[in-house]
Amino acid sequence: MRAHRDTARPGGRLPTLTALRFAAALAVFLFHVFLTTDPLYPQAPLTLFADPRTASVLACVTSKAGYAGVSFFFVLSGFVLTWSARGPEPPGVFWRRRLARIYPTHLVLWVAALLLFARAGPVRVWLPNLLLVHANSPDANVNSGMNMPSWSLCCELLFYLLFPLLYRVLRRLPERGVLPAAGVCLLTAAVVALVDAVLLPGRPRIPQLPVSLDQLWFGYLFPPARLPEFVLGMLLARAVAAGVAPRLGLAPAALLLLPAYALTLVVPSPFDFTLPMVVPLALVICAAAHRDLHRPCPAHPLGQWLGKVSFGFYLCQGVVLFHGRPLLLGERTFAAPAAAALTLAAFAVTLGAGALTYTAVERPAVGWLARAGTPARGSGREWAG
Repeated sequence: MRAHRDTARPGGRLPTLTALRFAAALAVFLFHVFLTTDPLYPQAPLTLFADPRTASVLACVTSKAGYAGVSFFFVLSGFVLTWSARGPEPPGVFWRRRLARIYPTHLVLWVAALLLFARAGPVRVWLPNLLLVHANSPDANVNSGMNMPSWSLCCELLFYLLFPLLYRVLRRLPERGVLPAAGVCLLTAAVVALVDAVLLPGRPRIPQLPVSLDQLWFGYLFPPARLPEFVLGMLLARAVAAGVAPRLGLAPAALLLLPAYALTLVVPSPFDFTLPMVVPLALVICAAAHRDLHRPCPAHPLGQWLGKVSFGFYLCQGVVLFHGRPLLLGERTFAAPAAAALTLAAFAVTLGAGALTYTAVERPAVGWLARAGTPARGSGREWAG
């Protein structure tokens, strides 16, 4: 691994990173589908496998996949927004464009969760979720209510609010300070984990996770705690553009994910939320960007399509798995062949729902915003790809 001094012009397409978005969303799906109990119905199983040993092994192997997938999304978000920035733009225009990407899909699934989840609860539960501020609450009924995966959108909303200011600061950072600043981000993430472990109460434990609800909220769900990953992504984009990013091939970078994930399986919580995987994930993002810049390959249509629908696929998981599974199958579990087939069916339904929301909700909303007068791509005023 070495620093690569070839500079690159930001703003170009990065199809490999688009395809990798689906891999991250799939990792989150595997974590969700093999949970032993339903987070919204703690007394009911979520896994479809009746054999306790099989269910336990699957849950153990995928128990940290969700952490890796979400961390990848947060780092990638900072990278892509910075990479595709074209220069100063009114913050209101930027915020409006980003909300058009995420909020219509969130609203549709919020309504779906409201219709399927009879225990939507009082206003203090569903209103914060509607406004995407619910992850700021330590109350588990609030931060995990309705469509559970939407907690990450609260983090993205904070990132979007801060991005115009952070980008202006980042542009003034000299090249020699980019990698040290990235190290500060990693150190900040470690401090967050240490504070979470030492100062937050560790009891009572969550049945399917070795942490308390307070620790899960502060170290994993609380939007300010995830800000270092987003800023790290911004710095990586600057490093790649300036030619000072660590240079590693995509295949070797991907192979580093295996020992990092194995380490995540044994590192105690809450130190496993981010720390073991964030550096290898950052290297994968840099490697994918370098590949697209210096050795571009034709974008595979299936990979690009999967990347485009990955947001809908991710957000639909809560409705399909946490609400749809108990609604259609109750607490029934099945022998391994039937359970595997039903798991694949759940994947297909979730992917289909994600594709539908992309086609019928996300893409039309972005198109409507463009027709409503947002500066066109290539005008020199573009913040985000």
